[in-house]
Parts: sequence; C-alpha cells; structure tokens
Amino acid sequence: MNSHAPSAGTMPRITAIARPEPAAKKLLDVAAEQGSFAIFCDAAERAGLRDLLDGPGPFTAFLPTDAAFAELPPGYLESLFLAENKQRLVDLLCHHIVPKRKTVAEFERWDSLKTLHGNSLAIQAIDKQVMVGAAKVTLPNLYASNAAIHGIDRVNLFPAPGR
Repeated sequence: MNSHAPSAGTMPRITAIARPEPAAKKLLDVAAEQGSFAIFCDAAERAGLRDLLDGPGPFTAFLPTDAAFAELPPGYLESLFLAENKQRLVDLLCHHIVPKRKTVAEFERWDSLKTLHGNSLAIQAIDKQVMVGAAKVTLPNLYASNAAIHGIDRVNLFPAPGR
C-alpha cells in the first residue's frame, strides 16, 4: 500500500468553483443563435427591448422568421426603424410576445392570449397545426431560460392607431 496516498477519510473534496456555470441564455440570445430570427433580434435592439426580453419573463415569443419579414410591403420595416416610428416598432414587436410561458401542446386550451400590451392574439390549434393571428407556427418549442419561442411564417401587423 502506498503510504503517501491519503486515506479514504482524508480525500480532498472537489468543488465546482474551478469553472463557473455559463449564464442561461435569454430569449434574444437563443433567437439569434437559431439563425432564422436576425431581423426580429435587430428590430428588438433598435426598439430598446433588450432589457425587457432579457428579464425574468416568463414569455411566449411568436417570432416572425426573416422570410416572414421579407414578405412585408416594400419600405414598411425600414419606416419602422426611423426614430419617429420607434413606438410603432415597439408595438409591433410586443404584439408577438405574451407574458406567460406556453408550449405548442398547451395552445389547444385557448382561443386567444393577451400580448405584452394587453391586446388579444388569436390562437388556433387544428390537427397539430398552430395558427397565431394570421401566421402558422413553423419552428415550435425553442427554449430560453425565460421564454418559449415559436417561429412563425408571417408578421402579425399591429393595428394602426384609430382602427
């Protein structure tokens, strides 16, 4: 027996302090890594929503894909990026975020959900196909530490003031 080996009772304890755990990824970081939501992430940054979307949530985010944004009328998105239209951009993006965490399987229980601004967003689940407003969920159940993210194939336009 090796006389220099510690006895079982004196074995040093190995702790996890040598390598800190990485921070859990929040909604925009997960969306950016996915690769299909670059325009939404850029728009959220321009709208000043990073702090909100990095918050504790929980959120359900119906994120239009980049292809969905490409279907908007020419110049529409660019006009929202103008400083004088920042509130319209915030309204549009918040119309896609619900302050609850919901998976696709749970959508059969509701016919609408309230968005961050308190507006109703219609939900339909038929034969495992989920519709959110006028959009289809095409990339369901992506998870961030503070959100369930569902990619959609259309931008649900927020009603203009006075409508």
